[in-house]
Order: sequence, then C-alpha cells, then structure tokens
Amino acid sequence: MSEKYGIDDRTRFLVLYLDAHWGVNEILRVLNREKVTLQKWEEKTKKGLDIRYIKKGKDRKRKITEETENRIIQLVRENPEAASSTKIATQVGLSTTSVWKVLTNNGFRYKTFDNSIIYSPDEKMIRVDFCKKMLAHGGKLIYRTFFSDEMGIVLNKVHKTKAWQIPAEKIKRKRVTENVKLNVWGAISSEGATSLDIYETGMNGSFYQEVVERHKTEMEKLFPDGEFYFLQDNHPSHKMNENWIIGSQKLELVKMPKRSPDLNIIENMWSALKERVASDVPTNERELRASLLRNWEILTNPDRLLPYFEALHRRYIECVANEGEKIPI
Repeated sequence: MSEKYGIDDRTRFLVLYLDAHWGVNEILRVLNREKVTLQKWEEKTKKGLDIRYIKKGKDRKRKITEETENRIIQLVRENPEAASSTKIATQVGLSTTSVWKVLTNNGFRYKTFDNSIIYSPDEKMIRVDFCKKMLAHGGKLIYRTFFSDEMGIVLNKVHKTKAWQIPAEKIKRKRVTENVKLNVWGAISSEGATSLDIYETGMNGSFYQEVVERHKTEMEKLFPDGEFYFLQDNHPSHKMNENWIIGSQKLELVKMPKRSPDLNIIENMWSALKERVASDVPTNERELRASLLRNWEILTNPDRLLPYFEALHRRYIECVANEGEKIPI
C-alpha cells in the first residue's frame, strides 16, 4: 500500500518508529533494508535529526574511489586474520560500514576460518601410499578389513537444540535426568560388524586388549576363511598394542596414517549413530544405552554397510588423485 502512494522507506520508518512505537527488529520485517541502516536512522531520529533530508551536491560524502577499494581488498588478502573492518577503516579513512560494503560488493563474506588439517609433503605421501595399498588388487584390503575406533557420547549434548515449530507454540525439549558420558568401541567391515562395546572408563592399553579379545571371535565368524585384516588409528592405547595384536592375536594389522580420520570409514558410522540417537531423545543412561545398541544393529546391517565401503573405495581414489589432500567425510 505504501509503495502505491509513493511513501518512501524513510517516512515509513518514522511512522512505525515514532507513531507505532515499533523497534528496529520489528521494522526490519517490514522494510527491505539492512539492519545497520535502520539502526543509523534510529540513532539520528533520537538526536532530533530528520532522516528524510539527504545531503546533495557538495554536502554529500565523496564517492569511494577505485584506488581505495583496491587498497581495502589488498589489506584483506595480505593478512586476513588481522584485517578487521575497524582496522581497515582507520587505515583508509572510511567508516566500518563503507569498508563492509566494499568487501561484500567484491564477493567477500565474513566467515569462520577453515580449521581443516594441513598436511606436510611427507604426510601427503604417506596418505597416498596407504590409499594405493588399500586399492591394490581391486580394493581387496578395503572389503576384507575391519575398520575399528572408539567414540565418546555425552547424554546432555546428544539432544538437538532446534526443531521445526510454530513460533506461537514453542516446543520444550525432553529433560535429561542424568549427567552421563559413555564411550563405545566397534569395528565394521563390508560383511558385517562386531557388536558395540559400551564402557564408562577411558581407553588404556590393558583395557584395549580386553576389548579386542572380546570381539575377535565375531570378526572370525564374518570371514570364516580366516582372511581378514584389522585397522586401527594412532591412539596411544592402539600403538602400544601393535606387537600384541600381530603376535598374540595373530591379526593382520593395517595401520592408519596419522591425522587421517577421513580415511577411516567408521567416522561416518559414528556420525550416523549420533544422529539416530539424537532422534531417540534419551533422557537417562538406560535409554542412551538402549538407543546406542539398537541403532548400531540397524546401521551395521551388511546391506547398509556395503555402500559405505563402495564410497570409501571412491574416496581413496580421490585421495590419490588429489595427492594426499584431505577428503571431506
């Protein structure tokens, strides 16, 4: 209606702010303007200034030159960590809002840093060699290896913080009645998986031996011909037991390259398990344990597992093609 009668946004703001007593956040839903703009209008209005008055001609601020724009972009590229909008504004003699506009108009976005792993040349080479080894003979090692690992899960961090809901009918989360942290260990293969080991203590060398011994028979049953392999990462309790696994347990050990969770397919399984447990919304230890066991059994059905390993096969090929760079999980 306002557009029909030619009422501009500044006038609409004044009517809503002064007459209707709306706040900036309420007006934001009506006017197609940046929040920072409305905040400036509010500030000027509080000072008794007429925001409908726009400076013209010589009174208007000078247009930002191309040279200044290039200088702003240069400062950001040279040192992105130190180049805050405020610091740049001081250096080039502009407002922080102007600096922000220059950067967004040139495709920049203010986002969190990329915290992904950066590998050294030697680490990349080790990762490539590992993937080539796993891919040899049609990927035999991939499909005959048990990928093992452990994961911790905290009950009051399992629950989702958001859900689809009508604003006027807010949904309350189920209340967690116990503060519980559990740890789980498991191993998966293309033919099936071990049962899920749930424990409360931390993982150390002697306890790790107990866990492996408990589940060795399960692994042997899935590969009755005896030809299978056991993969573990570089957790201290794993490394100290390498000779024990090879000598005492007679397992064919595959060692994961350091800092390479993207090459261990069980990381995907942990993510899927946490998601399903969160959907169950357990409120105590008994419910958490039941959810973990039930969903592990569902997720490790051989029909569900095979696509994981086919995707892992492609991931190793991609790792080799990318010369050892990290592969998204």
